[in-house]
Amino acid sequence: MTTNSAAAMRMLITYAICIPVAIFVGYLITDPLDYGTMGFLGLVIALIFSPIFIKWHYPLMVFSLSSPIICFFLIGQPPLMQVMVFISLGIAIVERAINADRKFIQVPSITWPLLFLLAVILFTMKMTGGFGLHTLGGSTGGGRKYIQCFASIAIYFALTSRTIPRQKFNLYLCLIFLPAVLSIISDLFPYLPAPLNYINLLIPPSGGLTEEANVHKFGAFAGAACAGINFMLAKYGLRGILLEGKLWRPVLLFLLLCVVLLGGFRNMLVSNLLILTLLFFLEGLHRTQWLPVMGLAGVLAFALLIPFGNKLPFTFQRTLSVLPGINWDSEAALSAEGSSEWRLAIWRDTWPKVPQYLLLGKGYALTADDYELMGQSGGLVNGAAANLDKSDISLAVSMDYHSGPLSTLMPLGLWGGLSFIWIILAGLRVLVRNFKYGDPAYKVVNTFLLAIFSQQLISFLFVFGNFSNGLGSFCGLLGISIALNYGICAAKRRPQVVQGFKPLPEPQTTAE
Repeated sequence: MTTNSAAAMRMLITYAICIPVAIFVGYLITDPLDYGTMGFLGLVIALIFSPIFIKWHYPLMVFSLSSPIICFFLIGQPPLMQVMVFISLGIAIVERAINADRKFIQVPSITWPLLFLLAVILFTMKMTGGFGLHTLGGSTGGGRKYIQCFASIAIYFALTSRTIPRQKFNLYLCLIFLPAVLSIISDLFPYLPAPLNYINLLIPPSGGLTEEANVHKFGAFAGAACAGINFMLAKYGLRGILLEGKLWRPVLLFLLLCVVLLGGFRNMLVSNLLILTLLFFLEGLHRTQWLPVMGLAGVLAFALLIPFGNKLPFTFQRTLSVLPGINWDSEAALSAEGSSEWRLAIWRDTWPKVPQYLLLGKGYALTADDYELMGQSGGLVNGAAANLDKSDISLAVSMDYHSGPLSTLMPLGLWGGLSFIWIILAGLRVLVRNFKYGDPAYKVVNTFLLAIFSQQLISFLFVFGNFSNGLGSFCGLLGISIALNYGICAAKRRPQVVQGFKPLPEPQTTAE
């Protein structure tokens, strides 16, 4: 009996490596929640699965964009999205360096404003306190928001590192939207049996119990419903949901809109209604019989809410309180009104401070004094921190103004605002051209991408916006559109016909 010496040597090397690592890992997991242990285990797992990352990094990165999973074993517990975006972009750069055929999709009209914004962020960070992370023992904080900005810009380049294959369009559509449905686990934390509590290491609990009414706002369920609505609109379009004769589609859309009301967040309802309205006109449904039908349905729904509105659940009333002229329950009305007054107070007290940060933004760095001020205010709302200027409460100090323009101009100044406008204008041009001239097979999704980009822009400017978080959504939508359409689509040139010119007759052939 003969043995293969090469195979025997590989087996010996495998045992020589795996056995000591297994013993060491077994020793470490005696204290499994220690950050050093989790970090080492994460490194071991990453090395084991590195072939999978190298081969499937792009779909894994797309999956992570809307996934609620966090990397609990890393210091700071960053979202999976940030980790996967940097890994995917790094692998794509290495692939491009060693293989000339692995080219990024070149769209200079988007690349240049993003690079300009990156330069503005780096310059502001350098001049306003640098990059600090309390989780790493730094004396200053705020570095998390810089990481969010860098990751947002990286999302675009990671997505445009390759094209999305036509034959895998449905798969990528699911990867883009459906992972957000996993967020419902965070709302189920109080109801999960004890053995399943460890799942909340990956998906943290939402903690949606409100003090004023002692009710649970199912915000994660509402977010998952929004993801389901977006998936349906991207796959079928509003026309495909209403006009193709499949009853389950409009019924499911209506049920998902009802689930959105469980969250108690008015901006979610406004966002969905705005997307539906934009799609209604972009798809030409206003030229069909559906215009009077939808108008009549809206009038009837409003008429029914007038006598029965205050009988609805608390979260339904709080979400629908954006509608005027309805007698809502006093607790729901006060909750919504207090939130609006608190937000308007922040805007009113902060806007006068914008001019002093126009040339050089405030940056995201947080000093010890900032943290002390945040501790004094405690993040209280509804006038509870009345002794403080509303621009000095904890959310405002951490640059969460609930306003897109304020969250751009205050930390990054005028140059950040100009770079954002440049990105938006260039992005709208890309989305409009892909909507008008894109492949007919992608007509539905291109229409949806234009609609949701426009909706997010309107919400960012006038309803609710945060630059460090919202930038990733804008960059992600642009990257998806470019990866799907292989760049920017252009109008097809029609052949010119010269009047008075007669084409030559085709030559006649004879059989030999």
